[in-house]
Parts: sequence; C-alpha cells; structure tokens
Amino acid sequence: MHDHADLVKIYAILLLIVMVATVISPNFRTPQNIFNVLRQAVALGVVSIGQTMVILTGGIDLSVGSTISLVAVYASGLMAGQPGLGVILQVVLLTLGGALLVGLINAFVITRLKVVPFITTLSVASIVQGLVLLYAKAPKGSISPGFNYFAEGMVGPVPFPVIFLALLVIITFVILTKTVLGRYIIATGGSEVIARLSGIRTKPIILFAYMFCSFTAGVSALFLISRMGIGDPQVGGLNFDRFDLDSIAAVLIGGTRLGGGKGSVMGTVAGILIISVLNNIFNLAEVSSFYQWIVKGFIILGAVMVYTIQKQGKDI
Repeated sequence: MHDHADLVKIYAILLLIVMVATVISPNFRTPQNIFNVLRQAVALGVVSIGQTMVILTGGIDLSVGSTISLVAVYASGLMAGQPGLGVILQVVLLTLGGALLVGLINAFVITRLKVVPFITTLSVASIVQGLVLLYAKAPKGSISPGFNYFAEGMVGPVPFPVIFLALLVIITFVILTKTVLGRYIIATGGSEVIARLSGIRTKPIILFAYMFCSFTAGVSALFLISRMGIGDPQVGGLNFDRFDLDSIAAVLIGGTRLGGGKGSVMGTVAGILIISVLNNIFNLAEVSSFYQWIVKGFIILGAVMVYTIQKQGKDI
C-alpha cells in the first residue's frame, strides 16, 4: 500500500521544514505556537483523511470546501445560541446528514451516470455553495454554550481536537490496513476494471469513500464553528483557507498516488503537518495569502508531475 522508505522520506522532509522554521522564526518553537499549529491542523487534517479515501479509489473531491461552508452556516444558524445538549445533538446529526447527502450525490453521479469525478464534484461544489449563499450571505447564527469545547477543550495537557484527529487517523489506518474494505478500496483505485473482474463490487466502495469524505468535511465544519463561534458562508474556501486545494495538496504530498491504488493515511498526516507548518511560517513572516496560494499550487503541480513521471516509467 505504501513503501516504508517513502514514508521515511516524507517525514524527513517534514523534519527539515520544522528545522528551517525554527531558524527563520524563533517564535515558531514556542509551546504556544506549537499548540497553535496543531489546532490549526485539525480542520484541514479531518477533511484530508476523507480526501485520502477518495483519492485512493482513483477519484477526487472538489466539493469539500462547499460542504464545509454548508454545514458551518446551517449548524450555526440552527443552534442560534440555544443552550442544551439536546439542541447540539439534533443540529450535529441534521447537518452531518446533509454532508452525507452531498457525498451520496457525488457517488451516484460518478457511479451511475458515469460522469468523471473532477466534473461531478466541481459541479456539486458550485450547487452547494449557491445553496449556502442563498441561506446566508454573511456570517449567521452562533454556537450553543459549551460547543466551543470541540475546538478549545483540553484533556490534561493535550488539546481535545488533537486527540480527536489522532483517533480518526487510527480508525482510518485500521480500515485501510486491517480490513477487507481497505483492501477493496486499494484494489478499486489500482484498477476498477480488474477489481470488478475479481468479484469486487466497486460501486459501494466508491459510495463509501465519497460519503466518508463528505462526513469528514462536515466534522471539519463543526470544528471551525466551534473555534470561531459563528458560521461563515465562505469558511470553506472563498475568502478563507481553500480546503479543497489544501486537502488535495496534503494527500499528494503524503505520497498517495493521484490515480489511486497506492498511499497511506500516515503519509497524509505528514502532508497535513507540512501544509500546517508552512501556513504558520507564512503567517509569522506576514507573507500575503496570494503568495501562499502560489506556493501551494506549485506543490500540487510538483506532486502530479512526480506521479506522471513514475507512471510513465512503469509503462515503458
């Protein structure tokens, strides 16, 4: 699924970037900033885990940013500052259900209507973002009292969101490496035709991957409103972090092959941390967000070029 040597290289790059960061800015290595980097990594980390599943099947999901905005504004709008665990649970279940519906639509169009994932998820992203802006053109609602624990809570000396992300990574790692479902996901990405000829029902596998990805986007949105206290219709990517772009970058940096069939969640973790550390360095150095987008664009382009070169080498 992923060579150990590849993982070592990826984590070596992460270590090198961290070392450079400590030289560039002494503030980087302060405990407060390290915790800040980890907290910032959670929102991207959760959705990148879902993106890993999709890319491993040979697909891609460009609708995660819009899904994040969808869940963020509706969850915040429905909570409207109302107290009570019951309110929180109802809103969480309802909005995550909406996120799952987005994944279901993506998978249906891809597997039943045979539209390629890029076009499908880009179109769905546009539709979802339009629905978001119809509901709220400006930040809307407010979170229920106590919901900020998701982003700000501590379990001993460790931030709760970091523990949550670690548990999600472990669960995904087990699914991909220890279960039949994981083997089927890798097989589907390696060659969907061969997987079908081997008796694997690839459509349910692809359905699971896209619904899991949308679910993680929804969870990421809940974390964001927990941190911000309000739902912003543009939080998924219009004027904020581009979660679609960043999640794809994290997965590709982590060594998951763009065409699917090879990769690992542990590689994605390294990619998440690399993106988060780079973002932190840029912010500490007060680098414009425009330059940050340029750098991320080159990172994705580089990862795609590496995949293309490797594929051409195998075809020779």
